[in-house]
Amino acid sequence: MSLLTLIISADTRIIETVAARRLALVPADFRAEGFAKLGGEEVILSYFQVDRRTSVDNLLSHLADIVADKTSGVILLSDGQLPSLAETLGDVFSVNTFVPPAFGRSVENVLAAKLSKVIKAYRYFRTRFDNLKYQQIIRLPLRNFDAPEIERMRSACRDMTARGNFAVEFDAILSDLRQRRQPKKASNRDSVYIVDDRGKHFALGKEVHAKADTTIPPHTTMCRLQNTFRFGRRFDGSKHFNVSLEQNRPMDGNYYDCHDAQRPGGGENHLNMFSNDFF
Repeated sequence: MSLLTLIISADTRIIETVAARRLALVPADFRAEGFAKLGGEEVILSYFQVDRRTSVDNLLSHLADIVADKTSGVILLSDGQLPSLAETLGDVFSVNTFVPPAFGRSVENVLAAKLSKVIKAYRYFRTRFDNLKYQQIIRLPLRNFDAPEIERMRSACRDMTARGNFAVEFDAILSDLRQRRQPKKASNRDSVYIVDDRGKHFALGKEVHAKADTTIPPHTTMCRLQNTFRFGRRFDGSKHFNVSLEQNRPMDGNYYDCHDAQRPGGGENHLNMFSNDFF
């Protein structure tokens, strides 16, 4: 498995440095003993040069070409030349920013220092995400779980190195979301759910009897990615959440799908909802 780290810049000095130095820019302590600090996941350093005509869609097409089945994580490190990058891809990949070095400063040293901070923050996130008791919280359907903690989590995981202390902030958010875990009051079952502000009960199912439709069209590359990666970490998109209400009341009303459109719940006693909000 590999951790793809993509440097995105308009600065030719940066692109040429990454192309020439590649793995040498990754701090030695992460490379040591076969990337032992990352559980053996090799850092693959690559680059994408932008100009005034480059769009996020151009970057997305490039990522579709280089993200492989063995890519366990994706970090995007940008110099800010794609201003909508975090808003567009921040829920899928680990989007981080850096300030290009001034002329006269060592491009290699600046990149190596930033990569050290980014990979360190990502490694902490990775330990939490790979723990299943946290993973089901982190990969909640973002459009349909109504709670302020969701926006806090999205904000914290966009540019992790810009936070005062990402690890402390992230753990506080996870702790607050775990406070939402509870059984159904009128049920004899021991099942525990994560409950949002509108009383919707979310439980990540162990069963695999539904499948998220990702056929293009009508779906898009983003529909697929949102059911494959969350904040830069790959997950098993075949598992879905069972979403229900107290006392198994019918799921009337409308719910967001993976296109940001609202669809009726159809009165079912629960919805099979995937992390990209497809149901």
